[in-house]
Amino acid sequence: MDRRVARAEDLPPLELRRVRTLDLERSSSDLPEHIAAASGVVRRAEFVYVVGDDLLFLGVFDASSNDPGRLHRVLSGDVPDTTDAREKTKPDLEALTALPPFESHPHGALLGLGSGSKPERDRGFAWGLGADGSPEGEPLQLDLAPLYSLLREHVHALNVEGAAVMGDELWLLQRGNSEEGVNIVVSLELSEVLDSLLRDRTLAAPELRGMRAFDLGELEGAALTFSDASPLGGELLVFTASAEASGGSHESGAILGSVVGTIDRGGEVRRLRTIDRKYKVEGVHAALDTGVLTMTFVCDQDDPEIPSPLLSATMPVDPQ
Repeated sequence: MDRRVARAEDLPPLELRRVRTLDLERSSSDLPEHIAAASGVVRRAEFVYVVGDDLLFLGVFDASSNDPGRLHRVLSGDVPDTTDAREKTKPDLEALTALPPFESHPHGALLGLGSGSKPERDRGFAWGLGADGSPEGEPLQLDLAPLYSLLREHVHALNVEGAAVMGDELWLLQRGNSEEGVNIVVSLELSEVLDSLLRDRTLAAPELRGMRAFDLGELEGAALTFSDASPLGGELLVFTASAEASGGSHESGAILGSVVGTIDRGGEVRRLRTIDRKYKVEGVHAALDTGVLTMTFVCDQDDPEIPSPLLSATMPVDPQ
């Protein structure tokens, strides 16, 4: 497998600005007051969409106000209230991205993917978008098992953390945070994936179009591993990665820091910059304007009582 190596730039950590917290309307006593474990974000017009790894719902927020967001169910079932039971049975929705226009969806759709780290996490959803960026119709629950079964033949300890449409391909980012794992970008034929979505409400592909491994270096002795991705016009991928402690002087599982970077269509890492370490960055949405990236981030602060923040930052697309 082709392997790319990159190291963080010798620059101060990227400063993030807090935009708001992900507080929610309380339409039911059974629903949470906020999103605490945000894992993916997409912005379309004035709508900000957020998934959490312990939620069966999509959070919808208005970027132009601080009003509480709303939850919309996208997966069936229930998640227990207790923290330990919730951790074991959560759907682990980790990737959220936008699909381009396709049959019956002239303005594209949202695509949410479970991590596949357990067979019960082989679920996802697709939800069409309207001309104004709002959700249109009802979400479709997707069976990811056909695709993830194929991936497990090639990837150790499957853990899909990001997804992005790059030209005629769908890229999936595998987080290499297991003992034997490695960061991998898997490329699939987009038309084959969309065909299975429309035909069978699954995601499937007869074969992988390509695989690349990425060594992103370490922070405080812990490997940096993918946490999300966002495409820029199909030619450049913005990604985030985090370093997680496995013991020693830090509590196991503690986040030691995050980075944001870019990868071009050829697989070369173009930028890799550290982020303010007080945030555990789990999701990113990026846009490009006159050579500068504008990025929206969501974080998981590993405390169910603390709302996840929505953050923003800018960075030149080319290193200075």
